[in-house]
Amino acid sequence: MKEHNERELTAEELLEIVGTGARPICFAEDEHSYIWGFGSCFIMNVAGSVFVLTAKHVIENQDAKYQHCRVLMLEGQVALPFSECYTPNFPDRENQDEIEDFVLFRVDEQLLYQESGLDLYSWDFVNRSCPTEMLKEGTQILLAGFPFQENRYDWENEKINEKLLIQVGYLSKSELGSGIYSFDAGPSDFSFNGLSGSPVFCRIDGYVNFIGVIIRGTSSSGKLHFIGSELILEALIYIEDEKA
Repeated sequence: MKEHNERELTAEELLEIVGTGARPICFAEDEHSYIWGFGSCFIMNVAGSVFVLTAKHVIENQDAKYQHCRVLMLEGQVALPFSECYTPNFPDRENQDEIEDFVLFRVDEQLLYQESGLDLYSWDFVNRSCPTEMLKEGTQILLAGFPFQENRYDWENEKINEKLLIQVGYLSKSELGSGIYSFDAGPSDFSFNGLSGSPVFCRIDGYVNFIGVIIRGTSSSGKLHFIGSELILEALIYIEDEKA
């Protein structure tokens, strides 16, 4: 018999993950240029502000700039407007390159509503996240992301094909140092390319909680590495302190 925290996802849990958090990310130089690139991201709210979280190298490795990032809603009709961009700084850590591999965009909700009338749903980071360092090795975890696919952009029909991958795995230590954890899923036929920036979750007392963001992995090994949510919280606290 499966433990309460290891049962299969219910339809409600799946809708919560996809409907309030996980989204693909793409790029465009301006609102009139073509869309390109791939990756995953996570939309979350903290202390009255909404942020988009993704892996920093998703942007840098595709020769994009932060202002090129687009998170599309309503079947591509609306792009979330960003007012600010933040990159973390952990200068006293040995694995600085790994733990700083994320970026946070602040969403301008007022402008979004003025332009589209869209009420944005986002993940409640304060009440529905857990520090990964508190979890035991072997805990069942899962991710929700959008892997690369050849036919993602259908130019003829002006359509973006979005293929969501829900991957289940288990928590283990990572050789990338403190604050980084491994997601062990076993070899997969699905490409993990494009999963950087994907949110990672676990169940606590039957509820799905956010625990980190994917930064690398290979389908042949079935192992991915992710930054723990405690570091993301540390960056968010710094951002809000600076704002105050």
